[in-house]
This record gives sequence, structure tokens and C-alpha cells, in this order.
Amino acid sequence: MACIDKTYVFKEELREVVNWCLSVGEQTLEDGTVFDPFWMISVELDENYNPVNDQEEYILWNTPQWFDRWLWMHCPLDFIRERLKYQYDADTLKEFENYVYEDPNNNIKLGRQHYTFLKEAKWHGWKLNASKYFIRHFKQYVKANGRIIAPFSMKIYTSDGERLVHNNNRWYKDDGMLPTNCYFNWEKYHKKIPTKKSIIRELRQYYIPSGSIVTIRGRWQDMDWKILVK
Repeated sequence: MACIDKTYVFKEELREVVNWCLSVGEQTLEDGTVFDPFWMISVELDENYNPVNDQEEYILWNTPQWFDRWLWMHCPLDFIRERLKYQYDADTLKEFENYVYEDPNNNIKLGRQHYTFLKEAKWHGWKLNASKYFIRHFKQYVKANGRIIAPFSMKIYTSDGERLVHNNNRWYKDDGMLPTNCYFNWEKYHKKIPTKKSIIRELRQYYIPSGSIVTIRGRWQDMDWKILVK
């Protein structure tokens, strides 16, 4: 069971977590990812590590599964462990304990790859005009929303349909055990419409495992690509 969920704590429990995080410092995961558990804390703290706002209860953090796995294997605080037992079933906690890291780069074929387009976007009629309209007014979208909303996104799957995710130049099946980039937003294409050449040029940067299926989805129907990586 993979999930992201909030953990609520009282003030004294918050102090215990802060002290423990400060004591353990930076940590390195099996794939080489370095993180500091202290920066997972979502409560605003002052220079003495006390909460700025005085409340009865705080949202300590909203954690992904990879961090929960690390907590289960390393955190000694009883109330954190009880929260994890409530959040995950016994089988998932056993999976955390039995997880064995295997470097996925051993299975990745690097170098020049070939791409077969199984499906291409249909640039005709209102869809082409709508895409041009969105691209032309993209800056207004960004200004209105306060963040980038890419018109195209990319996801990678194995030949049998399992999702692949990417981190530290490595590819993983999406089992939630390590931090990953789940998908790619192509902000660079907010000024132009992707072509076959530009898509291939982009894909070559990622060293995608051979046999994978790449899907690129646009904001409108039939503005999608599907590419087989050989």
C-alpha cells in the first residue's frame, strides 16, 4: 500500500521529533540520494527550533512512502512508529524491512537508441489552433496560476505496463521505496509545438531503458504520442 499522509503531533511530540532529526542529520539512501529528515518537518520554527505559532496540535509532515520506509527502519519514537502501524498494514511494513536495493543501471542499455512512433498527435483543425492559442497565451496562464503548467507531460512504462520513475540518472519500477521524479513536464515547449525531431532529441537525454514505452500527453484529445524505445 503506497500513500502520502499527514502526521499530527502535540507540542511535546514535535519537540521530540525536532531533537531527533537534528541528532541524526543528513542521511544517504541506498541509491545515493542524500536528504535531511529535518527538512521534512512542515511546522514553521524559530531560531531556537520552537514553533512560531502556539497550537494544541501541529501537522508534523506529509510524507511519501520512501520516507515512511526510512522512518520505520530508523526512527525510535513510539508515537511515530504507532502512526506508521496505523497508516500501513503488516505486509507493507514487512516489505519495508525486507527491501533489498538493486542498482537498476545494470539493466539499462546506454548509448544511441532508436525510437518507433506507435502513435502520433493529430495536428489538424481546432486542435492545432487550440494548441497555438494555449502556447501564445502561456505566460498569462503562468501569471494567473503562479506556477508553470506545461502543455505536455511524459510518462515511461515497461513493455508489460509497469510505471518507470527516474532519480539520480537511474530508472526504477514505481514501487515507492525510493524518491523519484514520477513524470516529466516539458516547460520548454510552452513556446512551440513538439515535433518528432524535438521529441527524439529530448528522449536521448534520459537514457531510457530499451523496450520501454514512452507516452507524451497534450492538453487536448488526440494530442498524444506513444513511442517504443529500442
